[in-house]
Amino acid sequence: MKKLVLSITLAITSVAVFAQKEKFEAIMTEQAAAIQANYEGSYMPMANKMERIAGAEAKEWTPQYWSAYCLINETFKLKEAGEKDLLLEKAAVFIEKAEMLSPNNDEIEVLKAQYAMAKLSVDPMSRWQKYGADFQTALKRAEEINPENPRVPYVMGTNVFYTPEGFGGGQAKAKPYFEKALAKFSTFKSATVYAPNWGKEASNYFLSQIK
Repeated sequence: MKKLVLSITLAITSVAVFAQKEKFEAIMTEQAAAIQANYEGSYMPMANKMERIAGAEAKEWTPQYWSAYCLINETFKLKEAGEKDLLLEKAAVFIEKAEMLSPNNDEIEVLKAQYAMAKLSVDPMSRWQKYGADFQTALKRAEEINPENPRVPYVMGTNVFYTPEGFGGGQAKAKPYFEKALAKFSTFKSATVYAPNWGKEASNYFLSQIK
């Protein structure tokens, strides 16, 4: 009888765990798709949703990643330096948690490069030395972990695109990075449907802007 009760309990537990996983995957798939398609609107509603998911799914790195991603990208829509830094401080916490859950992750390294670029953009004159170095280090690390990640050349391309020609940037120098990113996108497959898969459409857009 005890064995039967134990077997039933284990079966019920397994079903519950499976159902919870299915629910998690479904909501993550929906939210990740919405985030990666959000070019015009505010990222904050989705950042708040991902933060709630991250709190409920403490062992999953992707909700932490997407929370930080939304906060970082929201800063590019803001004007006030103080508001930007507040969001970036919060993003840094999510990045740290994501990295603890998934060490040596190329996608997190790319996100760290984006974070560094956002911090630098708040005050380029006083921050270029620290965050410029952090940006390069993170992208180099991402490429070492996964040379086929298309977001590495894409993020580098956006950085070069917006860097003045007098400082080594410009559209002409950015073009090869976007072309390289698109070549990698042609064969890239994300680990899950809700894992990072952004950058392809934006790469095409930037190329269309380059004369």
